[in-house]
Amino acid sequence: MTDLLNRTVTDGIRLKSVIANRRATTVHVGYGSSSKDLTAKPVPLGIRRTPPACHLLVAYILGLDPEQAHLAVAKSQYGLYLDSDRQKMLVHWDYTRDPENDYPGAHVQVNGDCEHFDTLTEQARSAGRASPMRPLRDFHFPVGGRRFRPTLEDVIEFLVVEGLAEKRDGFEVAVAEHRARWEERQLRAAVRRFPDITLQQLREDRQIQV
Repeated sequence: MTDLLNRTVTDGIRLKSVIANRRATTVHVGYGSSSKDLTAKPVPLGIRRTPPACHLLVAYILGLDPEQAHLAVAKSQYGLYLDSDRQKMLVHWDYTRDPENDYPGAHVQVNGDCEHFDTLTEQARSAGRASPMRPLRDFHFPVGGRRFRPTLEDVIEFLVVEGLAEKRDGFEVAVAEHRARWEERQLRAAVRRFPDITLQQLREDRQIQV
């Protein structure tokens, strides 16, 4: 992830991984994380020695998968902020493997105003289907679920394509390389989780003889 960021939209930053619980094999990954403070800090976006226009939070909590054999993402968060103190949030993408509430495990929240959305939520409140009026940023929009949730590569691509972050030459190559690694890991995980379905599909495609 450090390699991906520094080849695309940052300059010389370094993400750190900290083992928070050796017995449970819990690992926190983020910019500025340490054994004394596991909280990740937003990464300044910029490839020049000038004040950054915005900051990107990149934070992960890793743990063992259900088979207790591989590290897997238990939680992840990507957040775009105007400041380094996380007070001026613009948008953030969250993922929780085992959510403790009814919100979708993978979701995006946007800090903004929308008159039409306010009208819709007021109608829902009046009909007794929703709680009192909430701002747009408090709504959790589902994005892809566990297997197809947004990745850091997607967020970086969004920032560059929309002109919100300055890009390095060849950023497309870095994004493509890291996305291919991610997709392979996800495919391997899916195969481990669903071996019978994998075998059935290969048989149907006549890729193997069993």
